[in-house]
Amino acid sequence: MTAPPTAAGAALRDELGTLVLDLLAAPSPNPPGDVRDVAGVVTAYCDRAGLPHRLDRPAARRRNIVVDVLGPTGRDGRHLVWNGHLDTFPASGPPSRPRRAADRVHGRGAVDMKGGVAAFLVAARRLRESAGDLPGRLSLVLVCDEETFGPMGARGLLRRRPDLLGDALVSTEPSSLGLVRVAERGYLWLMVHVPGQSMHAAYPGAGEGAILRAAGFARRVADLVADVNHGLAASHPPPTARDEAMDRLLGDGAARIVREVSLNLGTVRGGLAVNMRPADCRLSVDLRVPETVDPQDLLGRVEELAREAGGRVEVLGRGPANSTGENADIVTAVTEAVTRRTGHRPVPSTGIGCTDARLWRHAGVPACVIGPDPATMGTDDEHVRLAELEALVDILCDSARQYLSGES
Repeated sequence: MTAPPTAAGAALRDELGTLVLDLLAAPSPNPPGDVRDVAGVVTAYCDRAGLPHRLDRPAARRRNIVVDVLGPTGRDGRHLVWNGHLDTFPASGPPSRPRRAADRVHGRGAVDMKGGVAAFLVAARRLRESAGDLPGRLSLVLVCDEETFGPMGARGLLRRRPDLLGDALVSTEPSSLGLVRVAERGYLWLMVHVPGQSMHAAYPGAGEGAILRAAGFARRVADLVADVNHGLAASHPPPTARDEAMDRLLGDGAARIVREVSLNLGTVRGGLAVNMRPADCRLSVDLRVPETVDPQDLLGRVEELAREAGGRVEVLGRGPANSTGENADIVTAVTEAVTRRTGHRPVPSTGIGCTDARLWRHAGVPACVIGPDPATMGTDDEHVRLAELEALVDILCDSARQYLSGES
């Protein structure tokens, strides 16, 4: 039986619950990526909490926020960066009203990742109030444009503010408190353009319409991915305790998935009417690529399949697989903080999806992810548990103290 929370614990949980609800009440789906309202919620909290912050406006509806939790001037030592994002997946239907039910807060973005943003903000307040003579600098970077890997968020901000790379990074993207994500697969985001001949559908004509051609291309890409994964399976090691932990916490097959290429056809656009052959079709393709597969080789094979269908490939985005050593000081600090708070040592793992942490790793900065359970992320009943966020606040504060004091 779980012990009732103390008065301080109940106050913390209520603060988190209210803040998550406020963040969810300011929708920020991407697309279109307008984060002005949710950025206003963040800056209002910072004003109340006495957290110095600066607003970055890369475009009319985009905002990034840099919170100077500790520093930036007059402090010697390491620079730790916390990173989260303000945009969310779009809702699949009319957005439901955010609500709190006992220990859970429901709403689009509760898991990915307004719950994690709330944990960062509350942890920032607590650390600033209690830091004392803790050395070093701590920056909280909350960005737009993460869901689409766009140029206005962390990518653009780091170009303008390279000092925000710091010496180490922690993200609260969803991961589960039983896993510390230290690696991610790479990705290829493609738009495949397939042409056809527009004409009346009932009359005979040469060749297939664009959508049928695109469907054939899609089948061949799926076959290609299956062949690549079949070859990879031969080199998979026997299951380990780490694999078993990933499957238990993220769902059966998670440990296998991070070693494979994943394929998703996200959108299909083409045609004008049911009784017309379409003149063109566009398919968006999402490929996630493990470190054992050459992404350039895979791209070349997809381009060849597109040419065979009479089409062409436009690269929307790409990024290589990336990782941080499991013995990095920040990984040690987070791992030990989780162990102290939960009584269970978390397992280092590879993330199934991609996060902005990759940008820090690409720059040679150690980065890890520790966040809430991802089980309901992006679903119609997305929700986050406040007990998990309460633990996350403690973990963030504890690991920051350990890392900045140089005890890792």
